[in-house]
Amino acid sequence: MNQTQVADALHRARKHGTEPQSVAGVELDTDAALTIQLHVLDRFKAEGEALGGWKAALSSGTSRDMMGKDFRPFGYVLKSKILKSGDRVNRARMFQCRIEPELCVIMKAPLRGAALSAADARNAVGAIAPAFEINDIRTRPEWGRPLLLADGLAQWGIVVGAPVPVRDDLANTTVRFFENEKLIETATPGELMDDPFLSLALMCAVLDRFGLGLEAGQPIITGAFCRTAVNAANSYRAEFSGIGDVSVTFD
Repeated sequence: MNQTQVADALHRARKHGTEPQSVAGVELDTDAALTIQLHVLDRFKAEGEALGGWKAALSSGTSRDMMGKDFRPFGYVLKSKILKSGDRVNRARMFQCRIEPELCVIMKAPLRGAALSAADARNAVGAIAPAFEINDIRTRPEWGRPLLLADGLAQWGIVVGAPVPVRDDLANTTVRFFENEKLIETATPGELMDDPFLSLALMCAVLDRFGLGLEAGQPIITGAFCRTAVNAANSYRAEFSGIGDVSVTFD
């Protein structure tokens, strides 16, 4: 398959919540994978969708540095998939649903460049918010990591709670994660997670290779504290210490 065919297959899979079986066996390097991801975004834009924000990926836990030291690739978030705390989601619209508590930063100014510091990123952030990332696992591990990257790192949407003023030491935030109001995990990533502002700076270096950057007003999610599969019509809530909580219900 050529890049156009791969982008077509991934676009259909993301749009309809299906597994793109035709891409199995396709070999890509990371630049080709990111190029294809942006081609998929272009297909959504052509259908009337808009770019809403980004995810800074591979920044925490077992996925950290998974595709190279300090490589923090981007995943696009469609504007129509930016939800508010308390919203409901139709799980049937996804192939394999997973939810992750994450911190979201809200940009107050554009951020672009290949050699930014964490301080540069912090200065461009206007607020932080408790959030969930909703993932739809559409590719298989045996197909290779670059295909996951081409597929937007399984991004489906985000749920964003009430914003609060920017603060430091975000990686030492503690999350209490509830399913149907039963506590299922408590997590404080600490050294297992990038400083979120560093993740922004590193992701901007990757975006810069494609002539892109972050824009004022965009929400950016910065790394999973923990995660669980969504296999039933459940509700989820996460409490972020000193920041606030966020909730979502799946039908």
